[in-house]
Amino acid sequence: MSLMLLICLNLLAIPGGHFQMSTDPAKSIVGMKGLVDLEGFFISELTNYAKALKGKIDIIESFLQDVQSKRDISRRNPKEFVAHPLNAFSLIRRMHEDWTHIELYMSEQVGMSYLQAIKNGLDEAQPTDNDLSDAIGGIISLHRFYNLQPVDIAKGLLMGKQYNVHLTTLNCQTLALACLNSNFDKDALNWYKTAVEQYDEDRDGQVYSEVFDFKLRDLYINYTSTLVVKGFRKAALDILRNVSDLDATLWSLQKDVYEIGKIDVPDPTFLVEPWIDHNGCQGFRKTKKYFSCHYERGTSDFLRIVPLKVEILSLDPLIVIYHDVIYDKEISRFKNISLPSLKSPPRYLHGEDYNLKLSKVPEEQESPLNRRIRDMTGENVNEDTDFLINNFGICGFRGYHTDNLEEQDQTAELGDRLTSIIFFLSDVVQGGAISFPHLHLSVWPQKGSALVWRNLNHRMHPNEDLLHLSCPVVVGSKWTLVKWLHEKPQMFLKPCKKEFKEFNK
Repeated sequence: MSLMLLICLNLLAIPGGHFQMSTDPAKSIVGMKGLVDLEGFFISELTNYAKALKGKIDIIESFLQDVQSKRDISRRNPKEFVAHPLNAFSLIRRMHEDWTHIELYMSEQVGMSYLQAIKNGLDEAQPTDNDLSDAIGGIISLHRFYNLQPVDIAKGLLMGKQYNVHLTTLNCQTLALACLNSNFDKDALNWYKTAVEQYDEDRDGQVYSEVFDFKLRDLYINYTSTLVVKGFRKAALDILRNVSDLDATLWSLQKDVYEIGKIDVPDPTFLVEPWIDHNGCQGFRKTKKYFSCHYERGTSDFLRIVPLKVEILSLDPLIVIYHDVIYDKEISRFKNISLPSLKSPPRYLHGEDYNLKLSKVPEEQESPLNRRIRDMTGENVNEDTDFLINNFGICGFRGYHTDNLEEQDQTAELGDRLTSIIFFLSDVVQGGAISFPHLHLSVWPQKGSALVWRNLNHRMHPNEDLLHLSCPVVVGSKWTLVKWLHEKPQMFLKPCKKEFKEFNK
């Protein structure tokens, strides 16, 4: 095993000396770093392998140049050439010895240690079929939540911003097959179309054919066959007329489709409706204006000296955002202690989670952050000291849910979740908003801020208007730190409001 592989094993290993990437890497951006490092290692080993092959070729070419120079002389007049004793002796010795050695050298395999190192890495840490499915689902969610089209995604144009990244023909073909298997027919056809458009023969042809066993013919067969199966015979025929010269199979398929197309049935059309962002992941057109911004001074003596910056987003139900309430040093500490224990989450009430990982983080009752939460909310944190940290993966999101617990999950000591606090531990380049569709309110992550709301009304009943979702992250790594304060420990701090009944006189 090469020294480089041993170093990589030490960097990425658990006790036992094996590659130990984060399981389910697509579900956490931080978990993807191991794959980045692994591919870097593979590139290094492949570079060394190529150098070893080139070294062998250089030696063979050096020998070939030497014997070729003698061959150029002997070819002009073989009899005269061998009539000279030095030429004759040299020829016999070369044929007796040198060509035997070069034949043995040609049969030697070079760079096998580099090949074995890559094989070991793949055996230990290659993403699974499930990992690929997670990544595919993330890309598909870009269309579901943001109406991004395959052609734009493939070109790196996301929500109007152009990135220096693109999807290859092989990427697009994989997405097309996945959409087809999920009965997303329109998306599948669009991904097939994009796969064809992304292909460049000069750039892709030799590598795709020799290494990946890819044939452009097969892509056209899959694309046009899918069109025919879905009823788009004329569209398939138009494509085949332009490419049938590439291969006899395409010519034969064109003939078959032409015969099918004689049936005078028009191609179907997909119903295209104006897309409306009902989720609010791009923001609501008619959003409630923020009610006020102020400094919070009244919940503790300490805040009289160092008040908190508060922005009220909704009064009924109450939703506020506190700015600059968690600091870089605290953020780094929470991230670092959670890395080894991040895992896929359980299901929440009315929840749908996709591509995210979380970890429970213990915290001292009187830690600065817990005291800060007490100042922010005016509530008791003695029974709710721990936090939940989340890192979202490829286009990760948390679907519609409320933070209330099912009745059977509530305990007599704690009851339901009264208050939710979400600290944003990172900015997000695009996407990742928390959206409350019933309130027409979307809140984007701002590093250092905390979003706070009350899940229960004054009767301690769940407020259905607080149904929310965490929208897919488009670009960036989204970290959140969550704490729930339960109702029972607040019994004497948050008394129920009195209700006044009106009577007809």
